[in-house]
Amino acid sequence: MTDRIDPATLTDPRDLAAYWHTRLQSDEVTEQERAAFERWRQSDPDNARQYQRVLDIWALADALPKSQVSELGRARPAGTWRDRLGFGRPVWAVGLAVACSLALVLLVADPAGWREAPSYQAEFKTAHGERRQVVLPDDSMLTLNTDTVAAVRFFKNKRSVLLAKGEAFFQVEEDGTPFTVDVDSGMVRVTGTRFNVRRMHDHAFGVGVLEGSVEVDTGPWWRRTTVALGPGNTARSTAAGDIKVQSDVDMDRMLAWREGKVVFRGTLLADAIQEVNRYAQKRLTLADVSTGRLRVSGVFSIDDPASFVDSLPQIVPVAMRERSGVIEILPR
Repeated sequence: MTDRIDPATLTDPRDLAAYWHTRLQSDEVTEQERAAFERWRQSDPDNARQYQRVLDIWALADALPKSQVSELGRARPAGTWRDRLGFGRPVWAVGLAVACSLALVLLVADPAGWREAPSYQAEFKTAHGERRQVVLPDDSMLTLNTDTVAAVRFFKNKRSVLLAKGEAFFQVEEDGTPFTVDVDSGMVRVTGTRFNVRRMHDHAFGVGVLEGSVEVDTGPWWRRTTVALGPGNTARSTAAGDIKVQSDVDMDRMLAWREGKVVFRGTLLADAIQEVNRYAQKRLTLADVSTGRLRVSGVFSIDDPASFVDSLPQIVPVAMRERSGVIEILPR
């Protein structure tokens, strides 16, 4: 068995993009590696572009006839069956070789496709606690929640957004051109609709539909799962490709952040604190697990997270203690 390569020895962003894509599909990937990947991708816009390029190649490969994909293996130089399957070489190299082969096929099949220059591209960001609304050239509207990064690219035959971090609400104008939202472990496809996409800290993502319909793809390229969502439907997917769909969800509550509010209805205090921490300048923590099992209800301003802190002792039996810029919540 060959030792796994150290990504620190790779200097070309293209090699690192192929390495990380292959590594993230592995059952052996660790949370530390996921965190290292996220740091790498966010450290340089070119890293994010190269990684998105790898995702585009694999996504487009799904549309190829199986005969063309299988031909890739037969086109490799002669050698033993172990050589053809990539034994004796680092896994990332196998992934890069396959990606390059797929790119060649795609160039022949669609010379004006994935390599064409975008007619429009832009990156939008929000700081911690900030919200921002952007109108795109097609009159679609993008509303970014706190700590969000979104890269928009328009081509002749498609419109795409890479949600690299955070949460965004999309109001898509239908013009006959497909509109997709890409995240680490999946993709959302729409024509004209209003929907929300949120990336989670564990590389999961959630989708909620207010109007219209969307398709959500998730899972590795060889085992994709696709679900259709309509108004009031939500889906949550994990990086492993599992997906859970819920119907008749209170979308007003889910999307209250657009109005500067967060709504809790019998919500576990632990979950409420996690949500408020997305906006608060001073981080909230729990003194013990049992306190986190208390339940809270109410409507609070995300533009004034201190109002949640001030109100909490009147809602549940807790006290507050601030130390080193962190507010600890204690049982009372």
